[in-house]
Amino acid sequence: MRTKIITLTTDFVSDLYVGQMKGVILSINPEVKLIDLTHKIKSFNILETAFFIWQVCPSFPDETIHLIVVDPGVGSDRTALIIRTKRHLYIGPNNGIFHFIEENQEVREVVKINTKAFKNSSATFQGKDIFAPLASLLSIGRKMEKFGERVDKKIIEKLNLPEGCILYIDDFGNIITNIKKEFSPGEKLTVMYKGKKVKVTFARTFSDVQEGSYLVLKGSSGYLEIDKNKASAAKALGAQVGDKIGIFKES
Repeated sequence: MRTKIITLTTDFVSDLYVGQMKGVILSINPEVKLIDLTHKIKSFNILETAFFIWQVCPSFPDETIHLIVVDPGVGSDRTALIIRTKRHLYIGPNNGIFHFIEENQEVREVVKINTKAFKNSSATFQGKDIFAPLASLLSIGRKMEKFGERVDKKIIEKLNLPEGCILYIDDFGNIITNIKKEFSPGEKLTVMYKGKKVKVTFARTFSDVQEGSYLVLKGSSGYLEIDKNKASAAKALGAQVGDKIGIFKES
């Protein structure tokens, strides 16, 4: 049998919490392969998390288990879910992080986790006390319905995203939007952000414009990106995930 993979995505940065979760997982299944996707999600940033896992998780082999802990509502009455798609399992709080998974993957089963069944679990660290052991138990063949109630996928919390908003900013300062307009290479555009108007060129790739110049291109996500050649567009504009932004043909 192929070794099971569990991926980890959190906003813990380099804190001790990641190590604690890994210890719990390996105590149950020492043979599992743990993959850190990122622990550098901006603190409590649901939208960034949702976009990140949608873009990264589908690259993994079938039956990979994805454990996501970005959980500003931990300890509240928010629900937590196990989601089975056509190829993968996802575990985490039901707070909007599965928005793009529900929209873009074939969701086949959803279980609402019975968190009360996990005795002595902390109200503030369910990542270690509930999600980590659950992921590890699934990796050794436990059935997902043993951990809660099967529910309709409509339970999956969705995000209320305006048309024209920033979904993600990568480490290069490239701004990924949820805009899907079609433009032609070389076309002159205007980016509107917080009252600023920036003249840009629609390009196929970064080298189509001069170093330091703005450009708009269609990224690998299928959405439009606002970038700068060898510079940070996000820093130049002061952009933040979740902010409204517009891209228009130059009038």
